[in-house]
Amino acid sequence: MTVTFALLGPVRAWRNGNEIPLGSPQQRTALTVLLLREGLLTTVDELVDAIWPVDPPTSAVATVRTYLSRLRRLLCFQHGVRIGWIGGGYVLSAPAGSIDVQLFHEYTAAATEALRRGEHAEAAAALRAAVALHRGTPLAGAAGGYVEGQRARLLELCQGAAVDLAAVTVELGGYAEAIAELRAMVAEEPLREQCHALLMTALYRSGRTADALAHYRQVHRMLADELGVDPTPELRHLHQRILLGATARA
Repeated sequence: MTVTFALLGPVRAWRNGNEIPLGSPQQRTALTVLLLREGLLTTVDELVDAIWPVDPPTSAVATVRTYLSRLRRLLCFQHGVRIGWIGGGYVLSAPAGSIDVQLFHEYTAAATEALRRGEHAEAAAALRAAVALHRGTPLAGAAGGYVEGQRARLLELCQGAAVDLAAVTVELGGYAEAIAELRAMVAEEPLREQCHALLMTALYRSGRTADALAHYRQVHRMLADELGVDPTPELRHLHQRILLGATARA
């Protein structure tokens, strides 16, 4: 029997495919902190600060202990998950591969190594597995300043992996797939110029030069109107290369 945890979306846990009710947002926050510490000790004071960053109740320490007691009962030691008390703090241990954030790091590390060896197809497979773990807003259902900071960090990591996957897909010649993904990305994050550059490259390499140049004009106007700036030198250089018909591997 196994227990698995998801943090790259709503905070959830399953036992053999059956979801475990994790309780209140505060209790989910306590679990989130322990999971993200990945086996490191977390003090009671750190848990109190994460759950109540401002004006914790006088009962905060006792309430934290109650949350951890409940989580122990919910997660069950016999399934390989353990929440131990060690020298003034708690440590959560879980089987390898049971926490999606850990799997995400393993996949992205494998992709980096594959790219170092020039194995783009292998890198794409690893990145695709990493991106598939992102299922909505990270850490949804938990709350507090600590959670907000971690949510922003995890979201940036997930978005970065998606951009890396698009870049590898372009290198592999999967232009139609990359164009569809990149259009969604630039609609969601219009100021991420790397996505615009990849979209222009994919359009040009697929024979859609006019669309690539039109997209550059659109980005140029958007940056001027919203920020009063020009595109980065890298994006301007790509535009010139497309104009000259000299994009690499064209």
